[in-house]
Amino acid sequence: MEARTFLRELVTRLEPNARVVDIDDTPGGKIVRVRLAGTTGVIADCELPRSDVDAAERSSAARGRVTSALKRCADDVVAPVPDGRA
Repeated sequence: MEARTFLRELVTRLEPNARVVDIDDTPGGKIVRVRLAGTTGVIADCELPRSDVDAAERSSAARGRVTSALKRCADDVVAPVPDGRA
């Protein structure tokens, strides 16, 4: 699977209210920058090592690192919905 598709699907699974706005490589190509937007009106930049993104489909350790980083960014762009409990 292509890395961009993989990252978009992973973000949607982690946080359904977060969306990938942009994915690009930094100069030199060693870092992948993923920009996320959600319900808060904030856009978060999440920088991931290219080696982890490339290995995430094959390695559970790399997938865990990518998942953790994206989840932290997604949490920053999505407002928690109150459940009505006091």
